[in-house]
Amino acid sequence: MKKAPLIVNPTAGQGGPVHRRDALERFCRLMKDRGVEVEIRATTTPGDASRLAAEAAREGFPEVIVSGGDGTINEALQGLVGTGVRLAVWPRGTANVLGRELRLPRKLEALADVIAAGKVQRTYVGRATLERSGTQRYFLLMAGIGLDAAIVDRVQPELKKRFGKAAFWYSGLQSLARWQPRSFKLEIDGKHYSATFAALGKTPRYGGNLVITPRARLDRPEFEICLIHATQRRSYLKLLPHVMLGGLREGTKDVSFLSATNARVSGEGVLAQVDGELVGALPISFNVTEHVLDIVTR
Repeated sequence: MKKAPLIVNPTAGQGGPVHRRDALERFCRLMKDRGVEVEIRATTTPGDASRLAAEAAREGFPEVIVSGGDGTINEALQGLVGTGVRLAVWPRGTANVLGRELRLPRKLEALADVIAAGKVQRTYVGRATLERSGTQRYFLLMAGIGLDAAIVDRVQPELKKRFGKAAFWYSGLQSLARWQPRSFKLEIDGKHYSATFAALGKTPRYGGNLVITPRARLDRPEFEICLIHATQRRSYLKLLPHVMLGGLREGTKDVSFLSATNARVSGEGVLAQVDGELVGALPISFNVTEHVLDIVTR
């Protein structure tokens, strides 16, 4: 029987503590029935998932299973990059963008089948480097600069826990009511651009079902970059239906798209997020790294 560590965010998942515990026990039984003995390693504080993933890699495990939302997965990623350890995911978060991209089933029996089968997708890892401190953060899904980072900064953890994605909409509408677009600069392939919002996508989806970088793919060693140049808040309100009803497209007013592997972004008082987690203020350099991560997929 194979063994695999299961890094668990015990607060992630629907229902109360009893329901989450029962689901965890059931998942472990299902995996054991499929020849995989799961060793539970629970997080207790921010940063634990990264530490636990790195420990599992040092112990020689070929695969780590992570149970939680995209934020927990991003934490675990920090400890897995460069180790050659495969990543399997049990999505239990708010948006579950990675789970949607991998087309992972919601039913535990079907998910256990997928993880036990071990089919993988090779994924290129992005990296954000804060230039003032040199701090680096790896990411799989996207980086966002401007409005969405301000929303991530404002959203209250208790609202996120209670209302899920609705908490981000609530925070977003609050932010948009007060927010004034602030321009920043991007240097991409030697050319300079100005924008008030930028998304560097490794996946088409953004925060759930929204589509902002429609041609981005996990298995491509490049970002699709969406730039919004609008300087008026009402222009953003006009773009909202496009985002909700099918996604932004080439030719949409105040929107442009690029493909690149590197971008340097600078500006005053502008925040950035990666995989839904705030990383800090500009200037920040983004690049697609040489690291490839194998992720278990359907």
